[in-house]
This record gives sequence, C-alpha cells and structure tokens, in this order.
Amino acid sequence: MQPRVLARVLLTATAVLMPAASVLVPVDTDPSGADQAVVPPGGFFAIWGLVIIGCWAVAVLAWNRSATWISDVVGWPLVIAQAGFSVWLLFAHLRATNPTAEAIGTVLTFAVILASLLVALARLRAVHAPFRTLVAGSTGLFAGWSSAAIWLNIVTVLPGALGESSVIQALAVTGAAITALAVIVTLRPAWPYAGAVIWALIGIAISAARFGAWPPFGVALIGIAIVGVVAVRNSPPPTTYS
Repeated sequence: MQPRVLARVLLTATAVLMPAASVLVPVDTDPSGADQAVVPPGGFFAIWGLVIIGCWAVAVLAWNRSATWISDVVGWPLVIAQAGFSVWLLFAHLRATNPTAEAIGTVLTFAVILASLLVALARLRAVHAPFRTLVAGSTGLFAGWSSAAIWLNIVTVLPGALGESSVIQALAVTGAAITALAVIVTLRPAWPYAGAVIWALIGIAISAARFGAWPPFGVALIGIAIVGVVAVRNSPPPTTYS
C-alpha cells in the first residue's frame, strides 16, 4: 500500500475510533476533589465534539483529489494525534486500578498529541491550497484545547496536597497560557487555536471561582485577556491560492 493511501486509511480509521473509544472506554473521575478546581465544568468538554467533527471532515477531505496534500503534509501527525486521543482514554481508565500508570500514561500521551499537532500546524504554514482553512481550523482547535488540557492533566494526577494546592494550580494555568502564547507568536495558527485556549481558560476561571481557588482564578482571567490580545495582534494573513 502506498504511503499516501496508508495515511488516508489510518487518518479515517483513527477519526472514526475517537467517538467509539469515548463510548466504549469509561473514564473514572472525581468531580468533587479539590484538584478539580482548575478542571472546566462538564459542558466545556463538549468542545471534543467539535474536535471530532473536524477530524472527520479532514479525513473525508483527504480522499478528495484536490486535497491530496493533506495526507502528504499533515496526514501522519494527525494520525498520531487522533490515535493518541483513544490511547489517552485507555490510560485514564486505569485511575481506580493503577493510578501510577494512569498518571504517567495520560501526561505522556497528551504530550505526544500536542507535539504532533504542533508539527502539523508548523507544516500548514507553508501550504497554500484548497481546504487549507478547514484543515488549519480543525487542527488549531484540537491543538488549542490540548495546549491547556495537558497542564490540567498534570494537576489532576499529582498526589494529594500537591494537586489541591492553589499555588500549583495557578502555576499550571500559567503554563497553559504561556504555552498558548508561544504557539501563537511562533506558528500564528488559525483563530480556532486561540478560541479553544480562551474557552478552556474561561472554564478554569468558572471552576476556580466555585471552589474559592482565587490564585488560579486570577491567572485564568489574566490569561484570557493576554491570549486574546496576542492572538489578534498575531492573526495569520488571509489564505491565498496560486
């Protein structure tokens, strides 16, 4: 099988697997724990629905003759990121039985997901072709949410008092904001990237306020403002096709 065809097949398979894994692999969470002060309310995770729809759209477009560049340029990074979503669920499922494996596995998997998506964003900068806007938007949404989520993942797997420390939580939110700013300045991703990050920070602020965790609440509000301003100032140029 040719590499391009294989990339298309795996891009499609991993996109289909994402919602299936969400249903088939239940994840045990503790919504009442103090470490949840920086975890957005449940409704904010509906963004995963948009991410999955975007992955489906890209997978379908990759079979289009005028969009063969998708499998050539970003096919493999997106395959890794989409497969990583399902692998993350498998590790998260271990929370009750093997918390050490869950902690290490989820964080490392999220790191691989984010790294793969950043590679895809970097490669998209040189692309001027049909459907680039859709692919860049879908990839940016996935990458933006992941840029914040990896830091929240770290907090929720820290042992005892560490994960419940408002200082540690504030540092994690700071890390999410700094990560987003670095990506925006260096890669200038499509606006869904910043939108996803701001969405995550709004959710963090709401949860932090509910728990009375004021340090991460303040950092989240500052992060929303700064990420928004930097995103506007570094918005990518309009896409043109030759």
